Amino acid sequence: MSKFHYIVLLVIVLVIATLTYKLSTNVDEAISISDPAQRHDPDYFIGDFTATMYDAEGLANYKIKAKYLQHFPDDDTIEITDLKINYHDNNNQTWLTTANKGVGYKNIEVLHLSGAVQIENLSENPDKKLVLTTDKLRIDFRTRQASTDTGVKILGKNSTINAIGMNIDLNNGKLNLKSQARGHYVPN
Repeated sequence: MSKFHYIVLLVIVLVIATLTYKLSTNVDEAISISDPAQRHDPDYFIGDFTATMYDAEGLANYKIKAKYLQHFPDDDTIEITDLKINYHDNNNQTWLTTANKGVGYKNIEVLHLSGAVQIENLSENPDKKLVLTTDKLRIDFRTRQASTDTGVKILGKNSTINAIGMNIDLNNGKLNLKSQARGHYVPN
């Protein structure tokens, strides 16, 4: 090879090296410039926990048990995995709500459940036992109201009801189906 070829090859290598350096510094600057306030990283997490929430009079309002919880400070949300919620209505009826995932807002005053959501009254009387299933459910623990706009299935001892959407008053266990309610009853 002649001297000219070596010089051309050296210039090409220098151009590639310069472009690589410029590209790497631009990437480093972009990473270091990112605003920490814009990141959605948890600031704490808890595994296998039980938490009891109390009302204004100091009485146990509800109890949450879950596999995993993490808190995100940027939007003050809490994500909960594999959760169970126990609470009592005014008639001292115990209810159990389970879901695959929950997202809490405002210090878990409002909880959005998703994934195999099930509400069950734990009545010892099999005639009064109900199981409600849906894909999503919003629970407001301040007002003790729960609602969904998705499909709902309600199983009783001798009945099945399917509907779209429902509102539940957790104070007294009253249920209001929103639309397209269809039921099936089989007497003993």
